[in-house]
Amino acid sequence: MKRHTKQRITGLLAVCLTFTAAVYGREGNPAAYRNGDRLCVRLPITAGIDLPANGQLTVTPVVSNGENQILLAPVVFTGRIRERVNERRERLYGIPAVSEGVFSNTVIRRSRKNPSANAVLFEGDIPYEPWMAGARVVLYRDLEGCAQHRTALPPLVAAEIAPSVQPRLSFLVPADEPKRRSEQITAVIHFPQGRSVLLRGFADNSSQLARIDSLTARLLGNDGLSVENVYLKGYASPEDTYPYNTRLSANRVRSIRNYLQENFGLDSAVFITATEPEDWDSLRRWVVLSDLPARNEVLAVIDTVSDPDARDAGIRQIDNGATYLRLLREVYPQLRRVDYRISYTLPPFTVGQSRELIDSCPEWLSLGEMCRLAEFYPVDSPERAYVCATALEFYPDDPYACNNMAALALRCGDIQTARQCLNRCAGDPCTLNNLGILCLIDGDSEKARYSFSLAAEDGSGEAAYNLAHFDELSCEW
Repeated sequence: MKRHTKQRITGLLAVCLTFTAAVYGREGNPAAYRNGDRLCVRLPITAGIDLPANGQLTVTPVVSNGENQILLAPVVFTGRIRERVNERRERLYGIPAVSEGVFSNTVIRRSRKNPSANAVLFEGDIPYEPWMAGARVVLYRDLEGCAQHRTALPPLVAAEIAPSVQPRLSFLVPADEPKRRSEQITAVIHFPQGRSVLLRGFADNSSQLARIDSLTARLLGNDGLSVENVYLKGYASPEDTYPYNTRLSANRVRSIRNYLQENFGLDSAVFITATEPEDWDSLRRWVVLSDLPARNEVLAVIDTVSDPDARDAGIRQIDNGATYLRLLREVYPQLRRVDYRISYTLPPFTVGQSRELIDSCPEWLSLGEMCRLAEFYPVDSPERAYVCATALEFYPDDPYACNNMAALALRCGDIQTARQCLNRCAGDPCTLNNLGILCLIDGDSEKARYSFSLAAEDGSGEAAYNLAHFDELSCEW
């Protein structure tokens, strides 16, 4: 074959092959696409009108990404004269015209009026592998002429395989609600026996009142904080009569309330008070854990005698009062105490303020504020991971906190954490999209599709996207 003739043939073949694949793509039909776990190739291939009558062209589609490749069944185009030569060789020598595994062998009939008559629609599918995302289908062409002279023609890119479609995770921000908080301490305020006057210098009262002062000053010092109520509950020990202890515990609560009003200017309307004239429950817990020789006798009196004063008298009589004296010395002073709880409402915080509070006072942030702060940071940043973990710590059973931590875990490949978070709030509609992605990773396509469908019906844009691209999804971030 003359050189200029071979060049002309090569050029025409390239133009024809490229034109055919391009037209097919413009018709909206991708030449190579993923369908579930298969890669489908549907590609029209033609040899062109100027294949020599004694020539044979082998076109091999190859899926390649530059590092990996898979060869598909070749397409063979044979000239009319070459076809007769092949038949004679096979008849005389048993040499097959084409090798095994060929997709098709087309004999070229010259038709200048209808060149597409020689086109072959190649169709095939192979198992899809992750490396195929973004790869190409390349046509490698081998032209055999007279005397079995072979020429490798330049390869042609026939199709681009679409990059893998990553499923869209759902990261949700709940609606804001009033942030009501409360903080509580138990202060063991000592009072002289039978008295209700608050003495700062008596026993350990100075350090106990300092705890009350510190909590109150810290909360009232926040300009945006609004105090809703202050709860005080006073307890007394049971060594006197029940009516007397009732008055005594009430007076002791009143003395603490007066102290707070005088030192912090709290309005009387914010106080809620309660009393426990004789704290038998705490006494019983102490006895159960104690080494009292008469422990069982004391417990029997507490459990069987209902009248408080008779109960007290019964304990006095055990082992001639030795046990009672020990209780009076070791336990009863700790029963004379006050529970102090202050409830307040917090103002809304900006993302900037939340950045400062997430370390110092995370309990002041609502879940919505934590979620907005997490969204402020890049998706794969350690800051976002820290905020999501903190949100789950403070709101462990909230579906939004569980869903967002699951989204982060899925993206990081931490399937165990994602599963644990989604199991905590199983059935909540807000978690369905991320549950679908987990099912996809588990290989349960049917459940994944169902979860996406339910989430999309509930208004999830991410789920609608995942449903529309279901067969192309690849959970590899």
